[in-house]
Order: sequence, then structure tokens, then C-alpha cells
Amino acid sequence: MSEVSLLIAFTAGLLSFLSPCVLPIIPGYISYISGIGAQEVKEKGGFSQKAFMASLLFVVGFSVVFTFMGATATGIGGLLREYQDHIAKVGGGIVVFFGLHFAGVMLRPSFLKELAGVSALILAFFFLGVIPQKTLFDLLGIALVVAFLYLFGLHEVLYRQMRKEMKGSVSGLGALAVGMLFAFGWSPCIGPVLGSILLYASQQETALQGASLLFAYSMGMGIPFLIAGGLLSAFLGFVRSFGRFFGVVEVVGGLLLILLGVLLTMGKLAEISLLLGA
Repeated sequence: MSEVSLLIAFTAGLLSFLSPCVLPIIPGYISYISGIGAQEVKEKGGFSQKAFMASLLFVVGFSVVFTFMGATATGIGGLLREYQDHIAKVGGGIVVFFGLHFAGVMLRPSFLKELAGVSALILAFFFLGVIPQKTLFDLLGIALVVAFLYLFGLHEVLYRQMRKEMKGSVSGLGALAVGMLFAFGWSPCIGPVLGSILLYASQQETALQGASLLFAYSMGMGIPFLIAGGLLSAFLGFVRSFGRFFGVVEVVGGLLLILLGVLLTMGKLAEISLLLGA
């Protein structure tokens, strides 16, 4: 596995952490798993060993689950190796759908008309001899998958915010359990990004490669979570000031997922990874 693939997964984890429906609730999670209230954070400031250790257990919890999911995705992909090309094409379309969702494009009522316009433009490029027939079929296939999922209403499910109210606190190994539950019950907000990396993992040759991808994803989320736990007081200020960049995160993350989906569909991701990793 190239370093580029791991970098893609790590960046995806970081984007999940910085997404507008995850970042604002991180302080609440840290307070819940460490038992440290807002007043205590303000009074002490500086480095909090208690919050850091609780955050570490939380990160270990979701990292174990995500890594296992990565190995499982590769195993399932291996069982369906005969159909891997077809899975890559459909999966790439799903990843593009996730990217459009992440960027907020599907909120516009004219989305289907815009999708039809892009498809017509692709056809025009084909007739002008700009793109070959195979590329035409790949891109129109992506458009077809996106349209199907949109008409099926999956975008409405993904836009629902599923945040559970957390009352009281846990202690000790309870933070580990909460981290594992967080991984199993991820919200629609990180679902598209996580799902995209799992689809990518399903295309790997060995379970170790798939597990490595999801471990890198976990570190993309986990490292900033540890920093947030150790420096909770400063992190609260960061959350308040970072809010104005949420739109940028959504657009950049969406574009990266769309690019990942197109490359998966066209079977070019491995070639580019090898080229850049050389």
C-alpha cells in the first residue's frame, strides 16, 4: 500500500473531525467521558491529564472498531473479487454521491437539472472527441448512480442530524466503551466520509491493507481529538473561531470525495497512488 493511500484516509479522518456536525459536539463528548465540567475547564486551563487519558481511551475504542471494519470490508471485497470491477464502478458512483452530499450541493432544488446538464456536457465532450468512449460510460455511470440514490431519497436520510443527548458522565474504561459505541453509531455526518474509505478498503488485496486504511482514518480523527482533550480550554476557543470555516471544509471535503469516487470508477486510483508514491 502506498503512502498516498494512507494520506487519503488520514485526510478523510481529519475532515470528519472538522465537519460542522462533529467539531461542535467534541467538547461535550470530552466532558462526558472525563467528568470535567465547563466551569472546571475555565478555572484550571492548561493541560488536563484527566481529559487526555479519557480521550485516549475513547480514541482507542473507535479506532479498534474502525480498523476491524476496514479488514472486514477488504475480506468482503475479496469474496467478491470476480465482480470487483463492477463493484468499483458502482462504489465510485456512491462515493461521488457522498461527496456531493458533504459539499451541500443536494440542498439545491435544481440539483437534478444540474446533474442532467453535467451529463449533457459530458456527451458533448464525447462527440467533440475530447473524451474516449470508456470514460464516457464511466462518467455517465456515475451520474446514473447519483441520480438513482437521490431519487431513492438517500440524501434526505444523510441530512438528518442524529445527535444523542449525553447526561452525566462515565469514568475509567467507560470512555473506551463510549468510543466503541461512537464508531458503531456514527452519525450521517461522518457516514459518507467513512463509507467512502470503507469502499476504498474493499478494493484492497489484503485485510491488512484494509485495516491500515481505516487505522489511518482513525488517526485523522483521533490525533486532533487527543489534542482537544489535553488542551480542552484552548480547544473551546478554537471551536468558536473555526465556525466561519465550516463552509470551506464542506466544499474541500466534498471535492476530494468526488475526485476519489471518479478515480475509483475509472480504476485510476492505484495508478496515481503508485506514481505519486514512487
